[in-house]
Amino acid sequence: MFARWTRWFAVVGLCCLAVAGLQCQNPVETGETVASDGGTVQDTSNNQAWQTLVLQQKGGILVDSQGRQVLLRGMNARVEGIFDVTFDDGRKELEPIPPFGESDCKVLAETLGHNLLRLPVNWSAIEPKKGQFNQAYLDRVFALVDVCYKHGVYTLVDLHQDAYSKEIGEDGAPLWAIVPPPEKLLEGPLHDLEKRRTSKQVLAAFESFFANKQNLQDDYANMSAHLVKQFEGHPGAIGFEIMNEPVLFGDNKALDDFHKKVTEKVREVRPGVAVFFEPNSLRNLVDQMEVSTPFPFNNGVYSPHIYTEVFQNGWESQNVEAIRKSVMAAQAEAEKHKSHLFVGEFGNDPKKERGRKWVEETMKLLDEVKASWALWLYEEWSQGSWGLYDPPQDGKRGVLRDYAVKLVARPFPSRIAGRIETIQWDGVASTLTVTIKDATKLPHEFTVPSAVFANGVKVTCDGNEVETTTQPGRVWFFCEGTTLVMKAQ
Repeated sequence: MFARWTRWFAVVGLCCLAVAGLQCQNPVETGETVASDGGTVQDTSNNQAWQTLVLQQKGGILVDSQGRQVLLRGMNARVEGIFDVTFDDGRKELEPIPPFGESDCKVLAETLGHNLLRLPVNWSAIEPKKGQFNQAYLDRVFALVDVCYKHGVYTLVDLHQDAYSKEIGEDGAPLWAIVPPPEKLLEGPLHDLEKRRTSKQVLAAFESFFANKQNLQDDYANMSAHLVKQFEGHPGAIGFEIMNEPVLFGDNKALDDFHKKVTEKVREVRPGVAVFFEPNSLRNLVDQMEVSTPFPFNNGVYSPHIYTEVFQNGWESQNVEAIRKSVMAAQAEAEKHKSHLFVGEFGNDPKKERGRKWVEETMKLLDEVKASWALWLYEEWSQGSWGLYDPPQDGKRGVLRDYAVKLVARPFPSRIAGRIETIQWDGVASTLTVTIKDATKLPHEFTVPSAVFANGVKVTCDGNEVETTTQPGRVWFFCEGTTLVMKAQ
């Protein structure tokens, strides 16, 4: 087996030499390496274990540069100093936002077995004055991208808004990009978000934006291109999301035109970058959205949100079939776009039993359609406090909620040398079963959350145990069969 890994490393090296400009790294450069006698040796030659991931779409799935199928799963995190809800004119901040740093990246990768951070960033912080970009802010964003990448967590950079702008809602556009100018500037504490979402000045701002009044969309596209240009030198940034939860009424042509304008602009500075795009946010309430015009670019990833019955009544019905209908509709919509399905947000209150059940049932359904996803939310000090932690006490971070960790610590096939047929996670038996077809000679990668597998894992290929190489949060192995099973040691 050691010889086989050595041959794999050699092949990767030769491929990198053969393709000018291709960034390549070995799939495992640290952690445990299988030795020739079946034991393990520690390779400390390089502290970077993660391959550069250049996402591509092929037949509605995500693949890496070697053709392995990729799934991205993780969490959203609103980060202090990045999620822009403060003011410099004396107004009170809208809400407290938790810090998030390298130790949190490790929690995602190692404790939870995740490989993705969906990171909300804001136009108001990127371009507070028209044509003037805040490099210090962008440096903070990409410093976090880099530390997460160190631990095998990739970042989707999400241009986020809620109720259009912090000036009149929660977050999003700078003051100069609100047309017509607001009648009243608001401040914190934010206890009336739903009222703000439907206020006259917020709805008027969205209407102006999607009508491209005063060339607002052109300004947004230019800002987006400037943001995406920063990806250079930061391999952990694997995609760009155009806009969180766009709000517009009538047909979706205006949204399609907006997506086209922004994608064309960002592709000028970074051709081929993976662009994640959302439907009209009304889908959050009606659980489906008509697709009249498929996304007209390669490497576009359909990214709806799923909150079936959550904001109406917290899922009082406990009707799993209602969630199923939404997930299956989302998959059908993705197929019309010829896209992989990435559910950029889903979630419910983890403090409530039915909230946890909602999340568990939704994750099962997302396994069924082999979707990628990002759960809302890592940590929250305001609103519903949905995150993994209790609110802070006496200036100290709140206690990690064991029940929340148990809910979201979930292994999955993160890279498969073949095509995934089924994914089944048995939390009681701590067993992940993945069936595949068209297996190749390349290594597979599973995530290994320590919250589930405290003492390591063993892997079988068609019933036969195989040797593995491991790193905190990950396991790699070869299997040219059809049934891959990982269980606790």
